[in-house]
Amino acid sequence: MRKMQGLKTKLLGMVAVAATALAIGLTAHAQGQQQVLVIQGGTLIDGNGGAPVPNSVIVIQGNRITAAGRAGAVQVPAGATVINATGKWITPGLIDSMAIGYWMYGEAYLHFGVTSTVMNVARGDQGLAERDAINHGIYEGPRLFQTVVDPGGRILKTPDEARARAKAILAMGADVLGAADGDAPPEVFAAYADEGHKAGKGVMFRCVGPQTRGKSCALAGADVMLHTGLAGVEMNRDPEKWKDYVGLPPDVYCDMDPAKEKDMVAFLAAHNTAVVPNLIAADRGFPSSWKRLQQEDRELLSNRDLRTYYPESVVQELMDNVRSPEEFLTPDQIALRACGYANHVKFIGDLIAAGGHALVSMDDPQSAPGLGVLQEMSAFQEDAHVAPMKIIQSATKWPAEHYHLKDVGTIEAGKLADLVILSADPARDIMNMRKIDDVIKDGHVVDRNFHPSYRGGMFANDRASTDVAPVSDLPFAAAVKQLPARGQNDPKPYMTVTGPNGNPVGILPGVAEVRRAGFGPVQDFAVSPTPGIEAIAPTTVIQGSGDTTVTLTGVNFVKRSVVYVNGDVVPTIVDSTTKVHFVLPAGKFGDAGKLHVMVKNPQPLTNPRWGDTSNMAHILVPYAFSTELARPANRAAE
Repeated sequence: MRKMQGLKTKLLGMVAVAATALAIGLTAHAQGQQQVLVIQGGTLIDGNGGAPVPNSVIVIQGNRITAAGRAGAVQVPAGATVINATGKWITPGLIDSMAIGYWMYGEAYLHFGVTSTVMNVARGDQGLAERDAINHGIYEGPRLFQTVVDPGGRILKTPDEARARAKAILAMGADVLGAADGDAPPEVFAAYADEGHKAGKGVMFRCVGPQTRGKSCALAGADVMLHTGLAGVEMNRDPEKWKDYVGLPPDVYCDMDPAKEKDMVAFLAAHNTAVVPNLIAADRGFPSSWKRLQQEDRELLSNRDLRTYYPESVVQELMDNVRSPEEFLTPDQIALRACGYANHVKFIGDLIAAGGHALVSMDDPQSAPGLGVLQEMSAFQEDAHVAPMKIIQSATKWPAEHYHLKDVGTIEAGKLADLVILSADPARDIMNMRKIDDVIKDGHVVDRNFHPSYRGGMFANDRASTDVAPVSDLPFAAAVKQLPARGQNDPKPYMTVTGPNGNPVGILPGVAEVRRAGFGPVQDFAVSPTPGIEAIAPTTVIQGSGDTTVTLTGVNFVKRSVVYVNGDVVPTIVDSTTKVHFVLPAGKFGDAGKLHVMVKNPQPLTNPRWGDTSNMAHILVPYAFSTELARPANRAAE
């Protein structure tokens, strides 16, 4: 018996060895088929903060760096494609440490060397679908490291609530963990951060008070404090004066106490908590380069190819954000804010000089896409007086470390091949980060042109705005809910009803016979009210799914209401004046993207000027490779 067991063990061992050998052989074969790219002759700035390496060699196999160092110390593989970088400088791809991720920014990010972004807003399934589509090469864009920051309307009140919410977010596939606004006590943030750290994720907090900010935010476990954690309140000579302040402009820093500033610098450096100051966005108008910034923005947005898909509403929002202070502030406000800005940037410079970390971010859409990262880097140099090499780290190595992004941030063996090749030395002047020859992301040279056919908006609700809500234009649904609805037996006389602007919006029955919209049994009105959608479920259906029942809740549904999906009529079952359902066949989920849903009511209408059509709802259809979105357990966690 023992001999048989020994033989069995031996055979199993031989099988395991053979399997391992086969796996190694297959891996080696697969690697042998990968493209090998070599960047040779340039000065390497690897992001680690050491002296630049002249005449360097960087070897990229597939999408990974396999070697980087001085020529002679790194072997150039035979048959490799070689980029001659003699007379040039190479840095890691840049990281935007606080992004929103609007789809129309994708090409612009890459154009300016930003190869990764860390999301700071609740993009949920939409963000995961966009992240995975970019990672699978469906369309070009930076790496989107997704988080879910609980919006202000979802305040976590207890540590147990915080832990449960953090676990749910992490189960849904978040790359980093975040929470908003400081409107909870520190122990709630601490429980939230603890769950993130147990999962190996970086934790960002937008803790700007009033309950949690500054030191208490760092002690709660923040790896990154957005908007500098509003540390200016605690550094103020009179913190009681500002204790309820939660605004983002730098006014609070004006009366900064030097002793308190020194203490805060030492505290944050000791606790390894990075800050994101958002100088271009939150302190808008006061960086010394503001006139140059305005001109740069105008030049970028004059690009015809970019403007073919870049929404006009986003253009106008940006131009509003970069107005000169004289256009929107009084002289006294300008004086206070200028004083606050001077101290804010001093604090950032002092923090970095003491070994602490501040991270670069353009905080879109308040800055020009991609370019805003370079503008923030310039403000670090020109106003906070940070050395260029440190600024490079603030946009590469430091965010990667604080957000626990192990594959990006530096140029060294094993990291993803995200690099920027420059024609001038950024270690002498950070403005040289604008002098880009090539951007490499995932081992491939990026086409830095803008393309009218850009597919980045494939998951958008529309291509004219930044709307990503499952139901668009909820105020419309709320408005029609307040309108009276007329049934077929309602007698005359009629009356004219005016809208909020004083204009007539429809002819309605006499007040005595009015029934409020949205209540009672399903009606077969001879004259229909305008429908409105308030919610849709499910909001996400994975590509390739089978027949799926979809439910709409809203107002003013009638027996002859009809649902349209992407303009096509679908069989509609009206359950009540507030509920409709329909079945979408499997064929509707063959292509990834968005399905757009609306309800039409039959003519004639009670309120002709409000129309027969509801506001729009949307169903996200992610690619089948979006594995987190394919798990039913994760859908239940939302």
